[in-house]
Amino acid sequence: MSPSSPLPPQAVLVRKYGGSSLATVERLNEVARSVRAARDAGCQVVVVVSAMGKTTDELAELARRAHPNPPRRELDMLLSVGERIAMSLLSMALDREGCPAISLTGSQCGIITDSSHNDARILEVKGDRVRDALARGYTVVVAGFQGVSREKEITTLGRGGSDATAVALAAALGAGSCEILKDVDGVLEADPKLVPGARRHDHLSWDQMLEIAAGGCGVVHLRAVEYARAHRVPLVVRSSFHDGPGTTIGDAPAHRAGAPIPPNAGPGPGRAGGGPRYRPLVMHLEPLVARLRLTAPREGLFAAWRDLALARLDPCDIVAEWLDGGPAARWEALVRKGLPEGLMEAMEQAAAGATGDHALDHETGLACITLAGGRPDSWLAVQQHLTGVLGGLGLPAAEIRVEGSTLRLVFRSPPEPDQVDRLHQALLGERIPG
Repeated sequence: MSPSSPLPPQAVLVRKYGGSSLATVERLNEVARSVRAARDAGCQVVVVVSAMGKTTDELAELARRAHPNPPRRELDMLLSVGERIAMSLLSMALDREGCPAISLTGSQCGIITDSSHNDARILEVKGDRVRDALARGYTVVVAGFQGVSREKEITTLGRGGSDATAVALAAALGAGSCEILKDVDGVLEADPKLVPGARRHDHLSWDQMLEIAAGGCGVVHLRAVEYARAHRVPLVVRSSFHDGPGTTIGDAPAHRAGAPIPPNAGPGPGRAGGGPRYRPLVMHLEPLVARLRLTAPREGLFAAWRDLALARLDPCDIVAEWLDGGPAARWEALVRKGLPEGLMEAMEQAAAGATGDHALDHETGLACITLAGGRPDSWLAVQQHLTGVLGGLGLPAAEIRVEGSTLRLVFRSPPEPDQVDRLHQALLGERIPG
């Protein structure tokens, strides 16, 4: 598989491969052949790798078996191993292909982060060893998801953090292209397993992709998109399993026929009289979520509940959260896969004997549909429109929650697959005639 777009000779190409693209040794060998093809085409290639398959999940489970709430520093030391395994094996596979390669950890690349274990942010990328290796003719394979703090501690960047590694390296190296290779064809309107007719976006602006990622619907890590926008790094999101065009992310192109209708572009077919029209960019379903709600005086009990939630909830499992930090602090979160075992019991124990108004409750078996991008002129008009759409599809009334350009529909039970498909068609399905 050659690069998705031709680059000038000796241009630096940064490619990031996700864990599913590296799940087996056979897949590693396929990736090695693809990388060699890019090198043979004249590119200087830097490959950023995630851990193979489910390695990170398996390491995290080992940690939980050793300690129900492992120290964050030690967890970083453990989780960083997954990417190091992948980088070493891919370098071996490249050498077998006759492509000289060298593997480097995040710290060896000079990826400097803050000191937040398990969720660090990249502060600086030195990249001297990467530049030196490229100048000596090597393909460089970098362990994603990790860096080193100024205190010389190994840190990890949170789930999906390898995307941020790739974008930060591309910016530091002045790369001609940064490709994020996944097990999907690009940025789609919805999960094609649920919505067979979901289309791929050919092009998105950085701002549009930021809205999608902030809503939790994107295939690119939010911080990676933030970094790309800040440093003007063009991205290509495409499949690692075939050489399709994918989705380019960068400066917004002129609107053209056949592209998705922009927000509030006017009435669609059969919509006499027009009026405000909600036109999101993507739709995402979380079929099984739990909801946790806390209300208590800001000091004392709420602080105890907060600390329990921070210690036991994986931020990556939080679909959405809302916080009101007034005198009576309120926090609500939607959590995929349910609440961690023992969390509610610990919170109830913390509330024993507490005085003042406070409330703690949770629900399970909920479903959440997220619609991201395409902020309308009026959310009230959207609520009116959606009430009619949901009723017409036979869907029960949904709680509507809005933050920024993201709208969430919370249902008491998961919608039927055909209802999800029809909701997609109602909100994202129309196109401008060609």
